[in-house]
Amino acid sequence: MAAIVVLGDLIVCAVLLLASIGVIGTEPTSRAEETAAWQSAGRLYFGWLVVGATFFAVLRLPKVLFAHMSTMLLSPIALFVLLLTPGLG
Repeated sequence: MAAIVVLGDLIVCAVLLLASIGVIGTEPTSRAEETAAWQSAGRLYFGWLVVGATFFAVLRLPKVLFAHMSTMLLSPIALFVLLLTPGLG
């Protein structure tokens, strides 16, 4: 179950990133549209994080809760490090 949650979280993070930069959906043409896209992706990200954490805590699935939280919190950090590391990004 935890592996399925991790895979789902990674897909959600990738889709939200692609949507926020305009690869999925309409490409932002102005600064206001770009800001709105990032804010929308951020709200969806934190909503997925909170709803998932609450859901797995209520169902008393500690391994799945840990997998969800670690994936959702570490994947943006890992992406940021990969983009800033020369030769890797």
